Amino acid sequence: MSLMDDERLDPGESLRLLKWSVQALADAGSSQAPLFPDQAIAPEELASGFDRRLAGVRSEGADQLSASQSSSLDALAGKLATMSRDGAEFDAELWTDGALRTSEHWTEVRRLAEAALAALATPDD
Repeated sequence: MSLMDDERLDPGESLRLLKWSVQALADAGSSQAPLFPDQAIAPEELASGFDRRLAGVRSEGADQLSASQSSSLDALAGKLATMSRDGAEFDAELWTDGALRTSEHWTEVRRLAEAALAALATPDD
């Protein structure tokens, strides 16, 4: 299953895929070369996949996420939304593979994704 699948999933599966998407953002641009470079996910696909997975989990019920989990995911979603504003604050260069590895904005995305993963790993509040 990929980030691009849009089929209906059971709540546990939706949450698992959201965690996978957050992990992909945390790993994005890491210094380690990908095992399968031809399967690398473009920066905009990482962001849109996360947005879709988060919306899917939330549409299935707010009870799936604790307050701290929701807050950490909101911070990550907010950063990606700010970066996505068509040139209002950032240019298209931010969405290149090079920027994914070197941009301070992507460094912040990785930090927020790691915080969200830590929150998702903890039991409910």
